[in-house]
Amino acid sequence: MELLLITGVLLFVIIAAADVLGPRLGLAAPLLLVLVGVGLSLIPATHGVEVDPEIILQGILPLLLYAAAVSMPTMSFRRDFGAISGLSVVLVIITSLLLGLLFQWLIPDLGFAWGVALGAIVSPTDAVATSIIKGGPVPRRVVVLLEGEGLLNDATALVMLRTAIVASAAGFSFWGVVGSLAYSVTLAAVVGSVVGVANLAVRRRVEDPTVNTILSFTVPFLASIPTEAAGASGLVAAVVAGLVTGVRAPRQLSPRHRLSDRQNWESINLIGEGAVFLAMGFQLGPILEEVSEESVGLGVLVGIAAAALAATLLIRAAFVAPLLWQLRRKALRREAMRPRAEAIQGRLADP
Repeated sequence: MELLLITGVLLFVIIAAADVLGPRLGLAAPLLLVLVGVGLSLIPATHGVEVDPEIILQGILPLLLYAAAVSMPTMSFRRDFGAISGLSVVLVIITSLLLGLLFQWLIPDLGFAWGVALGAIVSPTDAVATSIIKGGPVPRRVVVLLEGEGLLNDATALVMLRTAIVASAAGFSFWGVVGSLAYSVTLAAVVGSVVGVANLAVRRRVEDPTVNTILSFTVPFLASIPTEAAGASGLVAAVVAGLVTGVRAPRQLSPRHRLSDRQNWESINLIGEGAVFLAMGFQLGPILEEVSEESVGLGVLVGIAAAALAATLLIRAAFVAPLLWQLRRKALRREAMRPRAEAIQGRLADP
């Protein structure tokens, strides 16, 4: 119990210190936490300590995705929904399949299904990169696109990973992948929508903002747990519940309730993200030790990783370039229509 308490206190102190010191050192806080995690993994006393993946997948990710979905700007998300869905669903599927072919070619004994599984792991955008971009001189619309993509691409990748693992035993089927993805997303969207609406229907009748916020902490799990039990994506359900709550809350919850929600969810988001990045760094040390003991050698594996990185960047560039061109065309079309819209507005305002 003492060790558990000390670990919890150190976790909070490290996360707070990284958030304060990161900007002063010229590093993003998530990247600094990853480096701290790597340093902690080198301490002999921590050897043999492993982080259970289910703690991250079932306990922390639903909270983080729900928090991001609730705070997503509604108008921006609606405006760029086509681009966000393309990046978070279509691009992840295409990247996973193409990387599966690459891994099958680079590692002949691997097989296409396991290659797709590896591709699904590396295809989503990295949360560290998104956090770094937030602090840079990047247009707000680009940040919204990346944040919107981050809401769903992890869920898409996990569905692809699950399907590929099943296919490794039963044989790969393209239509099986499509059917599994459609089932997971559809059921998750239905459950998430129902939970989001029911959440607001209950919370708008609770006057105490503290109790209201405590109830909000249960929403991601009320959406994700039954969805996972039904074989669909609990992360997508948590995201949909968050989007429904974020869109409808201004009309159904008082300003005091929304302010309390925002402050508490920002704290939860900071702690959850910090714990995830620390865990990433903490697991990197043992992984490198295991890789160095492999007979193929570290150099070969680094070469495979570099080839996968180059392929991922090329695939993403090929997908994003026409997408940006299309978004620019829409922006130019809106600018061309602006004088006409202003003239009509002025005419309507004239008695």
